[in-house]
Amino acid sequence: MKVWKRVAALAMMSVLAAGMLTGCGSKDSEKVAEGTAEGTTAGNAETTKGAAAEGQTVIRVCWWGNQTRNDGTVKALEMYEAEHPEVKFEVEFSDWNGYWDKLATQAAGGNLPDIIQMDYAFLSQYQEKGQLVDLNQYIESGVIDTTNVPDSIMKSGEIDGGTYAIVAGTNAKALLVNTAVMEEAGVTLPKQPTYEEFFAAAKTIYEKTGQQIAIPSNDEQSMLFMARALGQTMFTKDGTALGMPDDTVALRYYTRLKETLDEGFHVSPEVMAESSTNQLSNFAAGKEWCQLTNSNMIVNTIAQCEDDVQYDIYMYPTEADAVQQPIFIKPSQFYSVTKDSENPEIAADVINFLTNSVEANTEALKGERGVPISSVVTEAVNGVVDECTGRINAYVAEVAKVATEIDPPFPPASAEIGKLISDLADAVRYKEITPEEAARSFYEQATELLQKGAAE
Repeated sequence: MKVWKRVAALAMMSVLAAGMLTGCGSKDSEKVAEGTAEGTTAGNAETTKGAAAEGQTVIRVCWWGNQTRNDGTVKALEMYEAEHPEVKFEVEFSDWNGYWDKLATQAAGGNLPDIIQMDYAFLSQYQEKGQLVDLNQYIESGVIDTTNVPDSIMKSGEIDGGTYAIVAGTNAKALLVNTAVMEEAGVTLPKQPTYEEFFAAAKTIYEKTGQQIAIPSNDEQSMLFMARALGQTMFTKDGTALGMPDDTVALRYYTRLKETLDEGFHVSPEVMAESSTNQLSNFAAGKEWCQLTNSNMIVNTIAQCEDDVQYDIYMYPTEADAVQQPIFIKPSQFYSVTKDSENPEIAADVINFLTNSVEANTEALKGERGVPISSVVTEAVNGVVDECTGRINAYVAEVAKVATEIDPPFPPASAEIGKLISDLADAVRYKEITPEEAARSFYEQATELLQKGAAE
């Protein structure tokens, strides 16, 4: 079935933006990417240009993220430069949507940055195509120090015995709520509500305050959580098929999208499209009383709010008929070195610095990507971070007490399947198809994509 295209506002989301610490690209020395970083607009984006001095090595670093992440990462890299004057950085950053399109183009042209921020859902895809460097050699030589990193965390970046990614931080899915709005509406929630409890509260809050909710449309995590709660997985362990035996979970997901819209307490698709390009989140703007999010993203959201905002962090909703706890501790992002890097050992040393430097983490990074993986760094960061980051770290620690094992790394086809979920969600929101049609189409197309990927 052909899925209707997304609205223009989504299709025209900002493309990869670039900022420069210094210099030019090691493999593309005459080009400087220009655009907008997440949190800026085309009219006010700033790009700083400069030339690397003779004999200096330029390392390109690329990530997605918000302005808080951009600023902190740039500062940390400047700290590395101060310690290593022979190294200069070229940085590229964007929002999530433009990031992967740009990386795919660079990969096809053999011009990937030295260091890329990697996501769990894309790790297998890039590793199977031979686009990432096995970092075991640098771990064994001591260039990357993993002494204070738990083995369980290191394993999340391993595939077939190789280490292709170093965790940048850990997080957990979360439900950020405005407690003042809940109190105004006379609503309470358990620390991990069921969807039924969550939606009942949302309906009451909308009726009494006018504030709404939004279920993410560009994230397969909601469907993944529903599957996990019912004892299923998104994909089989070998990645050749869906881990859901039929379209029951998909139907539940798409039905909820329609019902929440029909009852009025979910923001309109137009508002969702507009908010995806806004600097200010709907939570901070007072349009939504809660936000289904990742724990590490809460820092930036609260930074946008009024200073007196009252908030709490709840666990991501579960199912009333759950057979297991769906929540898990997740690598928020990874750092990977690409095959196109002409200086992989220097790139590995940069990752070591971002992972193990107490100064870089306490003065610049501050746990924005999630709880640091080094126990020494975590302890230091907890001593200096703001109140919000401290609450997030405490939340992740609580989740760790009940979390179940994370699913295996997603197969390469997961990127297309994630987009399929999102496209179908938009079609349901715009009433172009029914939830039943969406669920059936998802199951058929996702199965076909996985079978095709297994055959390649």
